[in-house]
Amino acid sequence: MKKILYLLIISVYLISCASKPQEVVILSVNDMHGHIEQMPKLAYIADSLRNIYPQLMIVSAGDNRTGNAYNDKYPEHPNLPMISLMNEIGFDASALGNHEFDGNVDGIRYFVKTAHFPLICANTFFTGYPDLKLPAYVTITRNINGKDVKITLLSMIETSNEGRPSAHIKNMQNVDFVDAKDIIKDYLYLRDSCDVFVLLSHCGMAQELDFAAEYPQFDLVIGGHSHDLCTKQLEDGVLYTQSKYYLKAATVTKMKFANGKIIEKEAQVIDFKTIKKVDEKIQKKVEEYYAEPEFQKVIGHAKTPFNDKDALGAYMADAQRYITKADIAMQNPGGVRFDNMHGGDITKADIYNLDPFNNSLVIIEMTGKQVEDFLAIASTKDRDCTHVSGITYTIDYLKTNDDGHFSNAKAFINGKRIDQNKVYTVTMNSYMALWAQGNCIKIKDSDMTCNDAEFLYLENHKDIDYQGVKRYECDVIHK
Repeated sequence: MKKILYLLIISVYLISCASKPQEVVILSVNDMHGHIEQMPKLAYIADSLRNIYPQLMIVSAGDNRTGNAYNDKYPEHPNLPMISLMNEIGFDASALGNHEFDGNVDGIRYFVKTAHFPLICANTFFTGYPDLKLPAYVTITRNINGKDVKITLLSMIETSNEGRPSAHIKNMQNVDFVDAKDIIKDYLYLRDSCDVFVLLSHCGMAQELDFAAEYPQFDLVIGGHSHDLCTKQLEDGVLYTQSKYYLKAATVTKMKFANGKIIEKEAQVIDFKTIKKVDEKIQKKVEEYYAEPEFQKVIGHAKTPFNDKDALGAYMADAQRYITKADIAMQNPGGVRFDNMHGGDITKADIYNLDPFNNSLVIIEMTGKQVEDFLAIASTKDRDCTHVSGITYTIDYLKTNDDGHFSNAKAFINGKRIDQNKVYTVTMNSYMALWAQGNCIKIKDSDMTCNDAEFLYLENHKDIDYQGVKRYECDVIHK
């Protein structure tokens, strides 16, 4: 009798466990760009969720670095603060982002060695580095309500820069890439061996939504790279999310199971502005990173604030022309990482944050015509007007239904049209210089970086004032 009663109790228990719905919960972020000052809030969110969902997963869709000097220029090792904090918070996986290459292959190797979670990517191959191979995907098992649930994360990176990610080519030597759309089909078989199939992508929202629409095999696509804020469930049932940038937001995605199948999906955005509490332990670590004395050194002073990117870009171009003594300097707008900047004392951290890429300066010989042609090329490549020093210019933006491009640039020196045949020396960062191939006379590297230029310029120019400075005019022409 006792044996029968025992078996009955066990049967009831098993039935109740089986009937209780399972729920996979994922906390996702993307494009954190080294903003460790937000990590105490992220840690608080993660801990709060774990109290409710002990099997919580935390993932990043890439670009964990580049954008905060306190992380990117940390003396002990660049990117150490972010990796350490991600370890402490308990990340389960990260996609490879294009800005992971800003620390070159050694930086990625350090990430892989130091992180307590995998860095994954299916379409990047470190051909010239036998010791470095990233897994294409990772399968994580969570025991939820007494049953193992397998979650497979597959990852892809964008290759929009002529078949490579949007990073400096010197940092990607002996690394091969395949377009995500050409390789993603090779991994659809993973659907059959997992309960939840996730694309953890750093390809940008446009391509990621295409993948979500084309491949219903995915239950969830977590995106990055384009800095969008989006939660959207497509007609085929695939759920798409992306969580802005700089840890301004995160997304909590919940997927409920019944009889081994997903019956419900939802995604909720958490705006960090609404979070008033922090994890005190993580807060203390961040404060220690920020207390690094090298970052606090004052190197210059601005009489007025820099109100926009035009002012900041003009200042950066002036510094580059000053240190190289070139006739003209050009700065791509994508390399100006602030929309504006305070006036008053300027510290080393300010300069590193404004220009975190550690690019070298290049000296290029160009005719006046090549200067004008290059302004159109560079502005189109960077999708915005190029900042300059030594010249002003006008340019047309030809806008079509699908896209647009810059053309008809006319440059002026002291109000007079640049001599089309005269040879000028032009300085720019080494990333921009890649676009000058075939449109110049001669290119040579300097032994100076963009940061060097700004340090020297500020040392020799007191109380700089760039308020209202803009050195180009652009007419938009619809076609």
